Amino acid sequence: MRKLTLISPIILLLLIIFLNGFSQDTRPASVRTDSLAIKPKDSIKELKEVKISGAKKLFTVINGNIRVNIENSVLSSIPNTIDLLVKLPGLQLSPDGEQLNLAGKGTPLLYLDNQQIKMVDLASLSTNDIKTIEIINHPSSKYEAAGRAVILITLKKNKSYGLKIDLAETAAFKTYYQNRSSVNASFKQGKLEFKGNIQYNYLNLWESNSNDFLVTHKNLESAYTVTSIGLRQQTIIDGGIYYQINDNDYLSFNSSKRFQHENFTIATQSFLQDTAKEDHVVTNNFNQDNRPFYNSSLNYSKKLKDTGGELFIGAQYSRYHQALNSNIWNNYNDTQNVFSQSRQQQYLIEVLSGRADFEKAFKNEMKLENGISLSSANSNALLDIESYGSLSTATSNYDYREKIYAAYTQLSGKIKKVSYTAGLRFENTRVQAGYHDSIPPSVHKNYVNLFPKASVNFPLGTSKSFILAYAESISRPNYSTSSKITTYVNPFFEWSNNINISPSIKKEISATVQHRENTFGISYYRINNPVYFSAEYNGESNVLRMIDKNYALESGVNITMTIPFKSGLWSSTNMLVATKDQVKDPAAIMGKSRPYVYFYSNHQFKLPAACILMVSGWGITKRNEGIFQRNAGYAIDTAVTKTFFNKLNCSLGYNSLLSTGQVKENFDVNGVTSKGIYYLDQRQVSLSVKYAFGKLKDSAYKNKDVNDNMNRIR
Repeated sequence: MRKLTLISPIILLLLIIFLNGFSQDTRPASVRTDSLAIKPKDSIKELKEVKISGAKKLFTVINGNIRVNIENSVLSSIPNTIDLLVKLPGLQLSPDGEQLNLAGKGTPLLYLDNQQIKMVDLASLSTNDIKTIEIINHPSSKYEAAGRAVILITLKKNKSYGLKIDLAETAAFKTYYQNRSSVNASFKQGKLEFKGNIQYNYLNLWESNSNDFLVTHKNLESAYTVTSIGLRQQTIIDGGIYYQINDNDYLSFNSSKRFQHENFTIATQSFLQDTAKEDHVVTNNFNQDNRPFYNSSLNYSKKLKDTGGELFIGAQYSRYHQALNSNIWNNYNDTQNVFSQSRQQQYLIEVLSGRADFEKAFKNEMKLENGISLSSANSNALLDIESYGSLSTATSNYDYREKIYAAYTQLSGKIKKVSYTAGLRFENTRVQAGYHDSIPPSVHKNYVNLFPKASVNFPLGTSKSFILAYAESISRPNYSTSSKITTYVNPFFEWSNNINISPSIKKEISATVQHRENTFGISYYRINNPVYFSAEYNGESNVLRMIDKNYALESGVNITMTIPFKSGLWSSTNMLVATKDQVKDPAAIMGKSRPYVYFYSNHQFKLPAACILMVSGWGITKRNEGIFQRNAGYAIDTAVTKTFFNKLNCSLGYNSLLSTGQVKENFDVNGVTSKGIYYLDQRQVSLSVKYAFGKLKDSAYKNKDVNDNMNRIR
């Protein structure tokens, strides 16, 4: 009970009393009384729920790296993880859809919760499970040496015991209809936790490109336009078990299997002019392709009480198989269809790897990390070609063996206000390869590489910092390049692998100034043996092949600026990358190297009825990079998302509302001039619906891929 006494010489006829935690009271006051006793009445209300709401920034910049908060943002409604990644600053998908490229950095490594993954793993990853994505421009020695940049995906942790199930359905329209359906389930009881995922993708695919070739020393000219149409059906099954031994130690096992079957047709219209003779050919290539993939990993983590450090031990097995059967028909000069060729192609790669990491933190903010790893890869490629016109048969059986031994040490800490990271990675690579009947193997390599990395962060006041970094890295060819599998386009041209590709060695030094979340950086890099497309003409078989080739040298300078902006219901993040680079090779005709600019801009608007509108876009100017000339390009994407009842998320998106729709690439190498155009199937309208029910408490599920070369399996 509280007592309120008012003393006033002024006559008041009416008092209205407000007291925090009590009900409002209104009463008359007596003009004859100098004081008035009031007994307030308690006002008690039962609160069913206390909800604290706030909005995280979509993009934050820390030490020159960009962190994207996916959880509860408009980006979490994007149905496909690859489509999500290409909406982030600087990231673009290659024309063949096989790899990501980061502006100014090349192909980044992909990590999921500090474990390396590959592009195919992104297909089974739900964007609704992602908490953050970080674009690390200066990765430390802890990461595999094959990347100048790392894309780190962190999964969110749920907070309830029991069962949680997520259902997702996406209908999309590109050139043809596509559909993606998935069920994700998690169950936790005591120290045990289970995870499972089933996804089915029904993808009607369309691809097209054209090229004009001129073989100057043979006075031979060829051109084609090719279109591939097919149905790809994928079923992905993923499951894992996690056991929390105690507060610090755990044991986990994860296994995934992808079944992929594809029927597709490659239709080509082409001509060949050889001196005075000219042929027009219509080619139809009917294909059946199966690509099953299996991956499993076992993890054990333990905190060592005697040393105060943490020990991680992991093992991983991966198996990828491709079986491609092709039946090829040709029609010369509008005469008749002739069954020309039958191809059976088989490719199998198995990789077994293991690693052990130890890290220890000291009281003075110093941290020491050490690790060793071993990777063993065995592959076999079988090619059987039967040509009916010439009644000839060609068979090849190619074996590839590779072992990589690696070790790293890294020290990080702080001296007063200056923080630093310094590390060194050692790798020994041993390769033996050759055709099945070749004794000894025709390819034998044994080489050692050292990869130093270091960075220093100097604070400049309370809101500024200066970061200086140096790194050496390596880019190895994909395992599939060890096969002789080819794609037949027409009687004169095919896409082929190059078994003689060597790794590329990269060196880079950079300086970055950060003021709050605005950054300005400049870097210089140099790459020995960079890999790009090349054309190669075989006079004996009269066949032109497009292959990967090691060029002599690539070097360049990048200037990068990142500028975020927020005003009321509008937030924006903008990136500008200016580049001047050059690719050199004695077998190529050099052109002028000129600077070009890449620009990215993302905008979010909070609309009425709790809707969020996102508009993002990118653009790049014409590129002249010595040997290569590429056209300018741009694309603008939009999406609107809304969540109902905190469980049902609906999103409507329109990708490439405006876009160039094609990539042009010209070069002159090995006496062959190539002018290529790749037509992009980017414009897409999609409707995505996600529904979640159930909760998990204190989910601690962890599992790491320990194979540092997972990105090479494709």
